[in-house]
Amino acid sequence: MMKKKTLLPPKLPKKLENSTLSTLSNYDEIAECKITSCNLGEQEAKNLLFEESLLQRVTFTSARLPKLQLRDVRFENCDISVAFLERCRLRRVEFISCRLLGVQMLSAEMDDVLFKECNLERAVFASAKAKHIRFERSVLQNATFEGADLENITFDRCDLSQTDFRNVKFKDADLCGSTLNGMQIDAK
Repeated sequence: MMKKKTLLPPKLPKKLENSTLSTLSNYDEIAECKITSCNLGEQEAKNLLFEESLLQRVTFTSARLPKLQLRDVRFENCDISVAFLERCRLRRVEFISCRLLGVQMLSAEMDDVLFKECNLERAVFASAKAKHIRFERSVLQNATFEGADLENITFDRCDLSQTDFRNVKFKDADLCGSTLNGMQIDAK
């Protein structure tokens, strides 16, 4: 049996400065802070960078954040539903108990990303390139990964009902213990 690579967790500083955000602007850089209970829904900004930060109960509902970069970030109990995150780049990122209903991560690049106890119904990861991704006890009903390149991906006790995996390149995928009812996948 092949040994799976362990996900690298976010590298967060031991002490984070409390911060509040009310608006986002193009090319903003947010680093080494703890952001709690902010509403950033429906905002538009491109090329944002969040680095070495913890976000708790932050709302990004319907935000348009193309080319978002996340490095060493943890999201806890955040709502990122129907956000548009085309061509985002995620490295060492954790989503814990988050809502990502209908999130669009088109052409995303992800490495060492954990989705734990999240709702990702109707999420779109079309044409994503992902290495070392883990979905744990998450709902991905009607999600699409069409055309994605997925390497070392794990779906642990997830609901993958009606999920679209057509034209996906899988390398070292593990779907054990997940619900696969109506999952769409091609012969390759």
